[in-house]
Amino acid sequence: MRLKSSKKRLALHESTQRGLCRALLCLGGIVPFLAVVIASLVMATPWYRDYQRAIWEHRISESLGIAVRATAFAWTAPQQFHATGVEVRHPETQKVIARIDRIDGLMKAKGWSLILDSPALDGSQVDQGLQVLHDWFLCRPQRSASLMAIALPRGISVHYGTEVTKIDRLEVLLRPSDQTSMIQARLNLADQPFGEVTVQVSRNHGPDSTATSIELQSPQGWLPCSALSERFPVLHFLGANARFRGIIRCELQPHQWDASLNGELEQLDWGSATSVLGSPLRSLGALRLDQLNLRDGRILRAAGEFQSRGGIADKSWLQHFAKQLNLPARFSDTNGEQIAVDAIAFRWSLDTQGLVLQGLLPGPANWPPIAAQLDGTTLCTDSGTKGLQAMLYALQPPPMQPNTEPAVLDASTAILSAILPWPNAASSPATSSLRTRITRAASDGVPR
Repeated sequence: MRLKSSKKRLALHESTQRGLCRALLCLGGIVPFLAVVIASLVMATPWYRDYQRAIWEHRISESLGIAVRATAFAWTAPQQFHATGVEVRHPETQKVIARIDRIDGLMKAKGWSLILDSPALDGSQVDQGLQVLHDWFLCRPQRSASLMAIALPRGISVHYGTEVTKIDRLEVLLRPSDQTSMIQARLNLADQPFGEVTVQVSRNHGPDSTATSIELQSPQGWLPCSALSERFPVLHFLGANARFRGIIRCELQPHQWDASLNGELEQLDWGSATSVLGSPLRSLGALRLDQLNLRDGRILRAAGEFQSRGGIADKSWLQHFAKQLNLPARFSDTNGEQIAVDAIAFRWSLDTQGLVLQGLLPGPANWPPIAAQLDGTTLCTDSGTKGLQAMLYALQPPPMQPNTEPAVLDASTAILSAILPWPNAASSPATSSLRTRITRAASDGVPR
């Protein structure tokens, strides 16, 4: 009897039951349907697309420091998007650094993956763009930024005025961290699809060891020196066709920089390289660097091989060069002012002790190995160390009168002396006297 009475108390009126069913149907079906319809209409509006595009542009700019603008942006899936008509600008000057036809991307919790289609870089703005990327991305300890992988399957073109450098394939990985941030890149040049080049730039955020490290490795592919000549004008002296392959390492600290090179340089124009000396040797050749250590632009030590075939050399300069370095030589009286070059090949090493030369060509009987085989002339090397002072005098143009010493260093050798590995200690009076003359020449208007 109690059970029946409780059922009667819980029983609802039929009209109330119908009302509850209508309410549940509305909440469970009609309201979500309307919400989806309204959301779809809002997402289809230009205002919402502009809002989503602005958020995407802001996230890119916050991560990399560069300003990004896109003409169109759309989500193709919950975590996938594409943007077209993208411009990358300098955040301060607003100058265009690069233009990209289309970007397809995937955004996940661990990071971003971007595919860039046919980007074109303005070569005059590359340095500024790299500086922004270094200062904003690498130099900030980042705890919340995500990994970013960028692929350029169709390559990239770099425009320097009317010249265009084409890179067939490029992959870039940006690894932010609160301890060490890193940018890694792999690329293939257009004319060397099998010679992969890797570049790694890392920044240590430690308070006692803040430094930026750069490493470039190109063990098989040849890199044209002209591609970096705008940033490093000294490369102009190597000639228009000079190229390099090997390893370059550099560490930039707050008050100094150190660099090391190991590799090969070929198609060097020695006429251009010796232009500051009056181009006494006009030939094409190669230079192998077994070791080259630099600090703040000064050579610490270096060693390698020099090779050249064909060309011409000035006889008077060669005679002067051989005399200053005390090199055994045979000069024929029949030679004119110019001597034809058959072959030049020698090993060399340079440090604070001086210069050591070792010929690599076979010499006559009872003669040391030949460094240069010329038309009617044989230039050999002995086993002695050549002092840096003698080297500077040897590189000067010969004096007007034979058998006389040059009075002071000329402008070209004064500039050269600024990069030679002079001993730190003020040792001999000859070295002190030479330094005095170098300083005096520099104060008279010689650029250091």
